[in-house]
Amino acid sequence: MSGPFRVSDRLRLVFILASVLTLLAASVAVALYDENQYRLQSTEAANVQARVLADTVTAALAFGDHDALQEYVDALRANNGVDAVGVFDNQGRRVASFTRSQLADRLSQVKTSVTAPDQVIVFAPVEQGGVRLGTVYLRDRTEPAPRRLSRYVAPGFLVVMALLMFAVMGLDARALRIANRELQTEIEEREKVEAALRQSQKMEAIGRLTGGIAHDFNNMLGIVMGNLDLLLRRFQDGDPKLVRLADHAMEGAKRAAALTQRLLAFSRLQPLRPTSADIAKAVTDMTDLLRRTLGETVAVETVSAGGLWRAHIDLPQLETAIVNLAINSRDAMPGGGKLTLETGNAYLDRAYADADEDVTPGQYVMVAITDTGAGIPADVIGQVFEPFFTTKPTGMGTGLGLSQVHGFIKQSGGHVRIYSEVGVGTTVKLYLPRSQADVAKPAAVAMRSQAPGRRDLTVLVVEDEVGVRDFAVEALTELGFDVIAADGAKMALEQLDLHPEVALMLTDVVMPEINGRVLAEQARKRRPALKVVFMTGYTRNAIVHNGVLDAGTHLVSKPFTVAQLGAELDATLADKGGA
Repeated sequence: MSGPFRVSDRLRLVFILASVLTLLAASVAVALYDENQYRLQSTEAANVQARVLADTVTAALAFGDHDALQEYVDALRANNGVDAVGVFDNQGRRVASFTRSQLADRLSQVKTSVTAPDQVIVFAPVEQGGVRLGTVYLRDRTEPAPRRLSRYVAPGFLVVMALLMFAVMGLDARALRIANRELQTEIEEREKVEAALRQSQKMEAIGRLTGGIAHDFNNMLGIVMGNLDLLLRRFQDGDPKLVRLADHAMEGAKRAAALTQRLLAFSRLQPLRPTSADIAKAVTDMTDLLRRTLGETVAVETVSAGGLWRAHIDLPQLETAIVNLAINSRDAMPGGGKLTLETGNAYLDRAYADADEDVTPGQYVMVAITDTGAGIPADVIGQVFEPFFTTKPTGMGTGLGLSQVHGFIKQSGGHVRIYSEVGVGTTVKLYLPRSQADVAKPAAVAMRSQAPGRRDLTVLVVEDEVGVRDFAVEALTELGFDVIAADGAKMALEQLDLHPEVALMLTDVVMPEINGRVLAEQARKRRPALKVVFMTGYTRNAIVHNGVLDAGTHLVSKPFTVAQLGAELDATLADKGGA
């Protein structure tokens, strides 16, 4: 060609066409990438639920308890709304499901997951001690593909038009670089949000299952621990061999109770009692305990900054978290080393908070636990706070220690960050919310043990679980109280009307028909001066809100011993302002 159609015009046309084709291809690639990410996310969410169910049904499948298997499957269906769930034994027989559909033969050999139109199908092995007991099958519906793909048409068209205009205007290089940076930032933000969403979905699935079993499990542990405690109290001078056996049983029950507490901690379901706490004093007071716990090969040093603020935190839970971190540090220093506990004031600004969507900018009290151990590899450090993740050999760790610390700090409104270098050591920094209250006065400790006239006090026990109720009656009798028992709210109110001498009510929180909170409100309408102590192993929404125990509420957590029950009753009776 020649004449008015200059070479520069031809080049411009070629450049524009190439730009349009390039962007069309890029739009298709982005759409395919987003579609792939959606499939991966859906598959991961289904895998999490399948693995959680597989871990949950292990014991039931091992013992052939089909009723329990069906209960777990129904619970997952009710809580998460999946399309289909099935549990199969090693012979391929379906032992539990909530639909009548059967797996096709071609799916029975699949090891991990299957991609199908508008649905995702995953499999998870049920194993115990390295032996495969069966398989969990889970199918979940996804958004229809045409609807997903339709979202990419309009944005792709707009991007094509934008690039066309860009090319016609000469493709300003500076503007292109800016646009590329913005696009990269948007991609990174999206990946960050997607990762947070996947983690949140995983935690929600585990948390729901945890909360569902915590109440019943703690009731059973309450019966075991309570009766062992009564046995040890009443037969202290009995056969030493029998006493030793009872001691071993009690120790095992306590470890099981601690495991349940850790499950509630990382799920952020434990009831917290935050107060204005002197962290420097608390850390200093723990030094002797840590030295005894860690042994002579680990040197413990504390460093406290001057003018330290007070923190708004549940101090006993914080002490438990510090001990867990210290034990992890000891395990990382098998040949001995140094553990340093440092406290100081900290301010997390907006820039820091923007880098982590789970952080609120503001003032914090910082507690740093530093060891000189082996350190954590970079490819592992991002997983250390995940539940059940552990680098320790089988039988040496549950994978709940760090996740418990993380769950407690987050539930308290704080922040936790871990730094590590292989061969140098690890530092875990706990950021505790600063207390805005004035310096708290030391609380008066109720010193009461079999005081004269204590038997004149009558306690009403309300518990629908007969084993727990029997133990509570025995424990209160052991403590010197007169006791009246009721198996539920209706009977409790009748007993209050019949017995005006009742001074205190000990009631379970989770009960059929009327829960403990509603019962307490109705009881106080009849008897405004009535003292109330709640007992429960799972407190969601009843007497705990936003993770914090309601003000003025007295609670003894299941499982508990006679001494723990007595201490809580003493504190309630000594509380002049509380109920």
